[in-house]
Amino acid sequence: MVGSVLVAPREVHDLVFRCARVAGCDAGGADRTARNVTMAEVQFGGALAAVVDALSFEAFTSTWARAADALVSAEVNARQHGSATVTFDPPVPLAALAATVSEASARGIVVSGVPGDATGGSEIATLDLAPGQVEPAADPGTNVYRDGLPVDRGAFDALVEAAAAFLVAEEALDALEG
Repeated sequence: MVGSVLVAPREVHDLVFRCARVAGCDAGGADRTARNVTMAEVQFGGALAAVVDALSFEAFTSTWARAADALVSAEVNARQHGSATVTFDPPVPLAALAATVSEASARGIVVSGVPGDATGGSEIATLDLAPGQVEPAADPGTNVYRDGLPVDRGAFDALVEAAAAFLVAEEALDALEG
């Protein structure tokens, strides 16, 4: 990857969490968003750039949060009715859904509609869900928790800048002590 930086996956989670909080997400929504983005970056790559785009279009809190909620709702419908389809209008990046899809799969829901060559930035318009035997997926991210995750430096730096508003200024902390 040209222009990459090696980071721990927890750094991606923490950074996206702070960006989501700055964008207006509550703590639970920010955590879910961070889990989705981290999993998408580990498994597919390209998720950080999708976050940068979403922040620039102010779609992060509204579109991304609703997408994960809609997927969870579709999981409930699939259990009740044998299948369900969830449509995202507008389509959302896989980065907004990756962990939520994985969690549904772990609970015995087959989720189809994610292209085989998807990246974290791939737009997802529709997913089909049905109860069934889920084939365990190979975890391409096993080593990143030990060796680090290469991410796009430009996207990472842009998110660091966006997350800075979440941090309390050192001067403010010093004023509290003084």
